[in-house]
Amino acid sequence: MANAQSIILHQFERSPFSEKIRLALRMKNLGWAAVEIPSILPKPDLMPLTGGYRRTPVMQIGADIFCDTSIMLVELEKRFQIPALDLPGHEGLSRMVSAWTDGKWFQTSVAVIFGTIGEHMPQAFIDDRTKMSGRPFDIDAMKAAVPFMKDQWRSQLMWIEHRLAAARTAGTGDWLIGSKPGLVDVHAFMNPWFVEKNVPDFLATCFAAAPLSKDWYQRLKDFKGQAPEEIEGAAAIQIAHDSAPRLKPASTAGDIGDFQPGDRVAIAPDDYAKDWVEGDLVIANSERVIIARQDERADNLHIHFPRVGYVLRSA
Repeated sequence: MANAQSIILHQFERSPFSEKIRLALRMKNLGWAAVEIPSILPKPDLMPLTGGYRRTPVMQIGADIFCDTSIMLVELEKRFQIPALDLPGHEGLSRMVSAWTDGKWFQTSVAVIFGTIGEHMPQAFIDDRTKMSGRPFDIDAMKAAVPFMKDQWRSQLMWIEHRLAAARTAGTGDWLIGSKPGLVDVHAFMNPWFVEKNVPDFLATCFAAAPLSKDWYQRLKDFKGQAPEEIEGAAAIQIAHDSAPRLKPASTAGDIGDFQPGDRVAIAPDDYAKDWVEGDLVIANSERVIIARQDERADNLHIHFPRVGYVLRSA
């Protein structure tokens, strides 16, 4: 039964960023609990934990809440070191790769998918994504751009094919870096999975010219981990309420911002879904920001954000 030590993932099944974390959990063979959340607002059992952050997924361990897959993977590696995914050769490089997979390649995937099937999406979903992105979710424009975006998507897949071919030629293994799968593979897996879920025929066409990538992708899909325990959002909130954040010494030492522990601050993504989360600063460094906040339902929380990709300001 899920408790203060459990990994709880607030997610929905077709979320590509949720799948990134699910793959890491399978590869590390970790037990976890799943809270199925709506793909659009409102999210009444998530907001008490995040203070307004709305992106999917959110990871919870007790009263520590982790926003953004970047910091989730860092935390999983720190808390559950065996088997490791941040393998030799992946350190640092995996985050550089994620800037591409979560940015340029993901946006290309969105254009291909919604340009192909967007006319079948509910209006509530289109309205939600328009509000989240701050610009029109223009299905007609995406549809017109599909041929170009498909070409762009396939060209990016071929980067993986070239990496795998070079590794095979050098005899260094069948994964993107070395003889074992690691974080670089986890990041790169997300977009093919997202496309397969929505436009599988297009992925099959791309894989016809990328047989090494097809094999690599299938081997990652074949990882079998522990089945999640399904729990309700209210139960996750109660777990947070009955827990305490993991004790960490407050510090902004070495941070280049003019912040001190205890400052009232606000933080938000720098690209879209710019919902500001306010709280009292606990830690700010080059890796992460932790703020403390209180909620009527969840009580005392520490909310963790990666430093890259987020704007921190005085509240």
